Amino acid sequence: MSSRPGTRRFEWGLWLCVGAVVAGSVWLFASSLGQTDGQAVSALVHRPWFWRSAWLSVFTATVTTLIAMLVGIPTAYALSRFRFRGRIVASVLLDAVLVVPASTVGLSLMVALQYPPVLALQDLLGFRVVHSVASIVLAQSVLALAFGIQAWRAAFDSLNPRFEHVARSLGGSRLRTFFTVTLPLAKSGVLAGIVLAWTRALAEFGAVLLVAGTFRMRDAAQFSGLSRWLGISNADVLSVGMWMEIEGGRTEQGVALAFALVLISALSVFSLHRLADRRRSWVQP
Repeated sequence: MSSRPGTRRFEWGLWLCVGAVVAGSVWLFASSLGQTDGQAVSALVHRPWFWRSAWLSVFTATVTTLIAMLVGIPTAYALSRFRFRGRIVASVLLDAVLVVPASTVGLSLMVALQYPPVLALQDLLGFRVVHSVASIVLAQSVLALAFGIQAWRAAFDSLNPRFEHVARSLGGSRLRTFFTVTLPLAKSGVLAGIVLAWTRALAEFGAVLLVAGTFRMRDAAQFSGLSRWLGISNADVLSVGMWMEIEGGRTEQGVALAFALVLISALSVFSLHRLADRRRSWVQP
């Protein structure tokens, strides 16, 4: 009985923290509503480049996420299950990408892509990565991959390896065990990592701006036939488009673009929370 007052105070403290965080988040976005209006939103959605920008953002984020999945899920599994020389160094490098400014990542990519052997390879292939759609995907991939690997590794770490050992003792190969035992058991965590990677790619700004620049004002002839066919020429990703609108003095439309990003990200995060709730079904209401 004596612990009840302390328990109530603890619960009230928790609710105060939750209320402060929620109120701060609402104020953060609601305070920007006065900077835009319905007329600005209507003008924005009637501009052709807006829909090209939205499609470019979704397209590049999806391609980036597919690349992150193909590379990141095996990497996360290897870091989770194997002990090898250099494992700590690899983990530190991946963690470092999460904490350095995105502009630093973009600058590093710019320098790396100008390295003579890399330039020679680009000349051999007949295209330059910098200031192309490929550079958007590359810039997004570095950060999306780091976020995805963290989530996927946590998902694999949470699994008891005994299930895999049992499957292998019954004759299953490591590859078959991975696809038939490990991935199904880690499904929620893997899906959460996919959502995180996609959302991070969609929101990326600094690295994309440095490596890719802006596309909206370029001549259509500068884009490949594939880019024109896909409808992603003469458009910027939404985060860069928001910056261009604000820099051009069109603050109302820039804020409207920001809310479009918030809406898309909120839907993605909502999906992430739904997945997390399924995974943590033991949490009491």
